Amino acid sequence: EGPREFECANDPQSRCQTGQYTADLSRKVISDHFGRNKSCTRLINFWPLFCRKHYQRATYNNKAWQTRKISLILDQFDEIERQIPGTKYNVTLKKSEDTRLLTYLGMKALDRTQDEIEQEIKPSDNGKSFEAPIKILKKLAKAKRFGKNKTIDEVKETVEVLAQMLEEDSMTHVPAIEFLPQLKDNGVPFTYGVDEPSTKATPKKSRVSDKGAITKPS
Repeated sequence: EGPREFECANDPQSRCQTGQYTADLSRKVISDHFGRNKSCTRLINFWPLFCRKHYQRATYNNKAWQTRKISLILDQFDEIERQIPGTKYNVTLKKSEDTRLLTYLGMKALDRTQDEIEQEIKPSDNGKSFEAPIKILKKLAKAKRFGKNKTIDEVKETVEVLAQMLEEDSMTHVPAIEFLPQLKDNGVPFTYGVDEPSTKATPKKSRVSDKGAITKPS
């Protein structure tokens, strides 16, 4: 057996024996919920990795895998806190999901019929990624689950809410939510409105307010 370039996190109690130990065969299984390749995400030095074989086996049973993802996401919050204490999060929807929610709220404001709205925002049949039921996105927005400067306790609470929704079969997958660590380029945490880094380009924020309504562009 050659040197292992990573440790498969499939079973914390038993070392992986699939023979897939090179980095090109690893899968960063939850980084999409933390911004994947965004600059703030790259500052985090530890992520749970699965070998390709174990990842394929794990995702074969979707319900069990979604529950496992919840656990991995919660553990990752603790890992980030260990590495960079005091990290806060900007919690956002993936762009396509944010657009669906914005479209729904806009059509509701225009008093469009429920049939028209559902036709416009229904999940795509051939979509590559899971599109959550709009009632789930609306519920999360109304509960102020999205936004900046969320503490570790707040993001953990949001993930626990998602776990409950999965348990109740309100949805089949963890929604496309990103928990973006608020970190400067040097890895120091910051708070929006207090000490955020100055940038040439201001990141585009969602037009869905904390209360689940549409905000006017400034």
